[in-house]
Amino acid sequence: MLYADRIRQQIQVLGNVPMPSNEAIEHSEQLYLQLIDQLGDRSDNQPLPFVEVMEQLLHSPGLGYYSAGALKIGAAGDFVTAPEISAFYGFALANQCAEVLKVTSGSILEFGAGLGTLAKDVLVQLEKLQCLPEHYYIVEISADLKQRQQIKLQAEIPHLFPLISWLDQLPDEGFKGVILANEVIDAMPVHLFEMTANGPKDVGVVKAVDGELEFQTSTELSNEMAQWFARDEIQQLHFPEGYISEVNLIMESWIKALGDCLSQGLILLIDYGYPRHEYYLEERNQGSLICHYRHHSHDKVLYLAGLQDITAHVDFTAVAEAAFESGLSVSGYTNQASFLSGCGILQLAEAAAADDLDKQMQIAQQIRTLIMPDEMGEMFKIIALTQDLPLELTSHLQGFSLSDLRHAL
Repeated sequence: MLYADRIRQQIQVLGNVPMPSNEAIEHSEQLYLQLIDQLGDRSDNQPLPFVEVMEQLLHSPGLGYYSAGALKIGAAGDFVTAPEISAFYGFALANQCAEVLKVTSGSILEFGAGLGTLAKDVLVQLEKLQCLPEHYYIVEISADLKQRQQIKLQAEIPHLFPLISWLDQLPDEGFKGVILANEVIDAMPVHLFEMTANGPKDVGVVKAVDGELEFQTSTELSNEMAQWFARDEIQQLHFPEGYISEVNLIMESWIKALGDCLSQGLILLIDYGYPRHEYYLEERNQGSLICHYRHHSHDKVLYLAGLQDITAHVDFTAVAEAAFESGLSVSGYTNQASFLSGCGILQLAEAAAADDLDKQMQIAQQIRTLIMPDEMGEMFKIIALTQDLPLELTSHLQGFSLSDLRHAL
């Protein structure tokens, strides 16, 4: 079967979504063939571990979803992030950043800055507060997004552009200030497992007879997953036979790197997810992997190779455990609605549109999307990790003043 016909069949299954361009299909085929080569080179008769497949689909140089040049964020892309919904999201985050920068001075470091919108809005608000950082660093693995960020920020805040620098990796140590990561953890490759009659096994990917990529449960369990299942806190969970879910082990080393880098300040991690006791509920027995293609969400993870986003929800209990292991303190955990409200988003919005009814209505709809429970307000969570900050600050961070759910972790 021609690869273009395979893509057409996949689009048919997905329903009301647009067909990729011929150029995109050719791009996808290259990644598909690369994966087929990897599957054919295996000598152990085991499927290729899903964590490796997800890494390829998202980050393969020049071919993976985040490595290629297609527009991903916004109305013409595949999904919309909170900073693109309203500038007040970034303004509210800036209020929390200012509270910490007044104590630490130092800089801001943002992971995966998308189109650069959050960086712009945070800096604009910090300038109003007379609390600009020494530097605004951006760690961006996508060359395409880095270029988009540079063009946008130079055009929209030229007087603040000299503050902004792009890094290929974290500073080694001694960073002071605030580290921001909005929807970063959910895009990290995850291990997939299934509970079988013979215990947990890794789930990987094989090539089916018809040429499609398909999931297959391995007869083995990798050493790192065996170590995860052996942990005391995991032993307390119940996974019935047939239960499928995922584990993000990459996040643990990433949190450790953040802890090693930060000498004083705050790490704000913003993502969708649950504490562990909710993440691994018995009824949530097919995991949380989800794909985003042209604003259509679906679970066909092995479709449209390199053309769709693939994410998994975040186990925030695991984030907290990794933080403790890395010498960081967990100083707050709450949902997005409470965090943004605690940071004054409603007051910011009210002041901005006091005399303009049309603008008030437009902003009100934006804020609703960000904070209402049936929109983003409950699904997204914020966790604050701190290092060497005064107790009077860490116990009263404004973003967690209305609700602090650390007890649920």
